[in-house]
This record gives sequence, C-alpha cells and structure tokens, in this order.
Amino acid sequence: MSGLNIRQALLATAAAILVVPSVAIANIDNANTDMSVTATGSWKFEPDFFATYAPVTALDMVRRIPGFSIEQGEGRRGFGENASNVLIDGDRPSTKSDDIITILSRIPASQVAFISLSEQAGADTETQGQGQVVNVVRIRSAKVNGTYEATIVAGRRYGFQPSLNTSATMRRGDTSYEVNFSSYSERVYGFGPEDFKTGSGRLVERRYYTGKGGHDEAAFGGAIKTRVGGAKLNLNGQLRWNDKFDIRNAEYSNAERERTGEEFLMRDGPIGDLSYELGGDIEFSAAPKTSTKIVGLYRTGNESSFSSIETTRIAQPVTLFETRSRNKPMEAVVRMQNDWAAVRGHAVQFGAEIAYNRLDAQFSVANSVAGAVTNFPASNVLVEETRLEPFVSDVWTLGPAWKIEAGAIAELSKLTLSGDSTAERRFTFIKPRAIATWTFSPQTTLELRAERQVAQLNFNEFATSVDVTVGNQVDAGNADLVPEKSTTLSALIRHKFLDRGSIQFRADYQLVSDTQDLVPITVRDADGNIIAQFDGTGNIGKSTKWNGELEITLPLDWLTKPIGFVGIEARYVGHYHGSRVTDPVTGLNRRVSQRPLWHQQWDIRHDMADLGLVFGGSISVQDANYDYFFNEKRRQKEGTRTTIFMEYSKFKLGTIRFQVTDMAGFRRDRFIYAGTRASDTLTQIVNRERRLDPLLQLSLSGKF
Repeated sequence: MSGLNIRQALLATAAAILVVPSVAIANIDNANTDMSVTATGSWKFEPDFFATYAPVTALDMVRRIPGFSIEQGEGRRGFGENASNVLIDGDRPSTKSDDIITILSRIPASQVAFISLSEQAGADTETQGQGQVVNVVRIRSAKVNGTYEATIVAGRRYGFQPSLNTSATMRRGDTSYEVNFSSYSERVYGFGPEDFKTGSGRLVERRYYTGKGGHDEAAFGGAIKTRVGGAKLNLNGQLRWNDKFDIRNAEYSNAERERTGEEFLMRDGPIGDLSYELGGDIEFSAAPKTSTKIVGLYRTGNESSFSSIETTRIAQPVTLFETRSRNKPMEAVVRMQNDWAAVRGHAVQFGAEIAYNRLDAQFSVANSVAGAVTNFPASNVLVEETRLEPFVSDVWTLGPAWKIEAGAIAELSKLTLSGDSTAERRFTFIKPRAIATWTFSPQTTLELRAERQVAQLNFNEFATSVDVTVGNQVDAGNADLVPEKSTTLSALIRHKFLDRGSIQFRADYQLVSDTQDLVPITVRDADGNIIAQFDGTGNIGKSTKWNGELEITLPLDWLTKPIGFVGIEARYVGHYHGSRVTDPVTGLNRRVSQRPLWHQQWDIRHDMADLGLVFGGSISVQDANYDYFFNEKRRQKEGTRTTIFMEYSKFKLGTIRFQVTDMAGFRRDRFIYAGTRASDTLTQIVNRERRLDPLLQLSLSGKF
C-alpha cells in the first residue's frame, strides 16, 4: 500500500468517526457513575468502570482507559527523560530493568482502589515532559495478595513451551513487601527458500532453510516500600537469567535443482547470562512547600554470544566460520530532584542527575579456511561515559483550561574509548522543552509541544560484531559515533465520546542533526592503503522526519444495541513515518534506514459480561524496512500477523484464555552492487522467504 493510500485511509477513517450520529456522542452529564471528570482534564475511574472487561491485573485496567496509551520512554539519554506516563501510588518505579507493563501485570485488579488520569502539561512532578499521566492507586490492605499467569504455547512442530509469572505483596502498616518471579520460554520453527540470482535476475543457487530458535528467561525480584520518620523509602532489586539459541540447516541446489552442498548454522546468545539491578529512592520535605527526592540505581551483567556456520560444497573443502563475544555493561545513576510550590500558580522543579556508563566488549573471529584468527576493527574496546545533567522546569497554571510546562536540561559529558579503538570526546548539550495543553472541554484536549532531544548512544555500536545469518555481515565498531540531536515540533488533539470511546491524532516534524544510520568504515594499513571496508553505525549529517498517528477506540453499542448486541468495541491504530536524508554513498536523497513508512493495526472484541466470555481478534500489517549499506540495499517486509482469542473469566481458578496466532513470516531482498551503490550496477540479487507455523496458546491467569 502506497504512502498516499495510507494517508487517504487515515483521513477517511477519521472522517467516518466524526460523522457518527450526534445521538452517539455522550454528554458528560450522562457519564457513568463509575467515572468522573473535571473541567481541568482530570479523570477518575472506579473499579466498576472496568468490571465489564473482567480484569485480572492493573495492566488489564490501564489498557481499557479511553484515549490512553502506555509510553515507556523514547531512548533518550538519562534516567529522568525516560520516564513512563504511569505512576504507582503516585511514584515512578526506580528501575530500568523492569518496564511499566511488567510492573502493572503484577498488581491484582482487586487491589486497585481507583485510577486517575490527568491530561494537562506538568501532570505530575514524577513524569514531567508527559502531557498525559495515569496514577494507579492501590488499596491499603494487610492481607497477602498477588497475581499469577501460567501459559502453554504449542504448534504443529513446536512441542509444549511453558511460562509462569507470579507476584505477591504484603502490607504491614506503612510498610509493603513484594516478591515476584517470572519465567519465559519461546520456541519458533521457520522454513523457506533463499534464492541467489545474477544482477539480471537469473537464478544461480537456491538454499532451502529449516530451523528452530528458542529463548528462555527467568527473573526473581523484590521491593520494599516504607516510611522512615517523615520520609518515604523505596528499595527494589532484580536478578535475571537469559539463554537463547538458533539452529538452522540448509540444502543447496543449482538452477537445475541439483544438490550442490549444505550448511549448518548454530548461534547462541545470550548464553546463560546473569544480570542484576539494585535501585531505590527516598523522598522527604526539608523546607515548607518543598519536596526532595533522591534516586539511586545500579545495574550490571554479562552479554555473551557464540556462532558458527559450517558450509560443505561438493568437491570443495569444508569451511567453518566462528565468532565469539563477551560484553560486560554497567550503569550507575544518582538523581536528586526538588519540587518547590511557594509561588501561586507555579510548580518549580530543579535538580541534577549524575550517570556513569561502561561497556567492556571483547570479540573474536576464526575462519578455518584461513587457518588463523581473523581480527576485525574495534574487536576489543572499553567504552566509558560520565554525564552530569542539571535541570529546571516550571509548570504554570494559567487557568482551569490552560497549562504550560517549560524547562531545560543541560548535559555535560565525557566519553572515552580505549583498547583497539582510542578516542576522547566531551559533549555539551542544552535541551529546552515547552509543552502547552488546552482543555477546551472535559472531553477534548489540545497539546502543543516543542523540544530539543538528544538520543541515547548504544555502546555496542562502538564494538564490532558479525551477523552469520546474512553472509557473515560485519557491523564494524565506530569510534567516531556521536549522539543524534533533534528539534521536534508536535501537535496532538484528543476527543472522548460514548463514555468509552476516543479519537486521537498526533503529528510532528523533526529537524535532525548527526543522524544515525549506516556508514562505510574503511580499514587502512600503516601506509594508508585500504585493506578492507565494512558497514557500521555512524552519523550522516542532517535529516528531516515527519510522523502522523491516528488512534480510534469505537464502542459499537449505539449501533448494535437495537439488534440485541452489546459490549462490542473496535480499535484502530495507524502510523505514518516519513523521512529524508542525503545518502553518504550516492549523494542522493532517501529515507532514513529502519523506518517503515506506515503501520496499521485493527482490533475488535466482544465482551459478554453476564456470561464471562470475551471474543476478539486483531490484524497487524506494516510497510517494508530498508537498510542502506555501502554496496547493498536491503528490503525486509514482515507479513500480516493475525490473532483470534477467547476468554472465560468465571472459571474458579481465574481467567482462561485460548489464542491462535498466525505468525507473520517475512521476505528479505538484498540488492548487491559492484563496488558501491553509487555504481548503480547490480551484480547479485538475493531473495529470502521465511514461513512460520501458527501458534496455539492456552493461559490461566488469576489473583489471590
């Protein structure tokens, strides 16, 4: 589907919603008694509002809030800027290993007193920079309560793969204790051909692949929340184990379908890796109308991988290519924020954050044909960064309908590389931000935003790696990599209707400098002669990006109730991502790598509350991804993913869910050029398809 057609589809869908008969648009005076709203954009949802959905956890409840989507940060630098838009009892969890979705899934729905939603700038000091914030407030109970979910996934060639998630919380006065355990197991079997052709499209060789992959993970954690004098103290920790494998076989044949060889690939990583995190915060008031919060976080672990690919061709010697890596990342963060409310109509926050990040990366390659270890650039590097970020912001309440949040973060950082690559750089960034919200009716909010952002560096991109699944493609470490910077102007309008319906449209325009993309990395000998050229992540100058997003949640009772059906709800999410950058190889304009032009998803569900039954399904499809290597253009297209499910919530032990997922296969096309892409001379075309079997899933979830 072309970009034009997508834009037309988004506009047509929005228009269809806007012409819903006026009788369907709910007046706030007739809202359900289990939901209340004020003219200042604050909503309160009582547990009865969610009863029709038979929620098991707080996550089930938050996902049913009209017009709200969970945000988990956007890969920005620092702890403070990566805040989610969900709070638990008014606090932001002091963790980066656990995402907010996982944390919400551990809270029983029966322990939620109510959920509040604020849709104004500076909604909460814990999540400044967010224009929409949810706060899940729990019941204070001395009983032990918790959640559990047990899942079995199976397929025609999968076997049974179990997963378990459980948590328990106990309160004693002002102190609560939580322990949680999770285990995850996944197996995927894929099959399909890969065709190697000449530049003119003539088939030279076909490789037919069959394989299986798996991912096993287990985590154990806990948290303590208490009061020490007049201060609130939160402590948390987690230990996580990861293991992953991929095994693949291939049969080679020529254009006449005669067997010419075979291939065996084995890839592991992570390999039984352990990681842990310790975090906590303390909040107190040292002066009137002032609140201080200090956050501490430390996490570290191992990231190991091993891969080998053995190729046997008729009348040729066996070749074996192996890679090994062992990375040790570490992060330590201390943040202090002060909230001052001494001036009427203003809420001022100021403070500073200090962070230290480190990656010790070790990598090696062995090739049996050469008979010796092959070294690549930046095979062993130590990356260290120290960062200081003072910040200040002010939330200005202009009246019941208007709020403005304005602030700035200054970043002072030092980055050093040692080992096979050596470098030292210092950065100074100023990141201003301004957000204005206008609540011009209880159901309708307009948000305007302008901000300067700096992307988080991925330290793994300073070190070399090799992807053995794509012709031993080298991702060369780049010692010259710097953070991407962008200035964003955005607007959002959100409207609620039918008590449970909403429509939201967001658009933004970004001016980007030091755009991160693929760049050629050249290796020279002592005399300056080029001995090798690889691709790696680097900076390719300025670019522009523009995005559009349309979300619609449409309850259909107004349409179906006259014919005897209630509880049917449809949802649509559409994204459009445009971009333009100058290609460093060809000098021509193109899209930024790894940005699908569009993505769409349709969901429908039918809640039959009296019977405890829910039926539903979803369809998801997206445009192709493009990668631009120095001598290759690669296109990958994910297939359509469809899911149908049925839930029964009146089972004594909890809620039973049965789900069938038609796994999306994919097609990858590689266009390889002579010399570089600038030559415009194709020498090889490689087409790969992977098909996956459908998955069957049975789960039991409950609360105690």
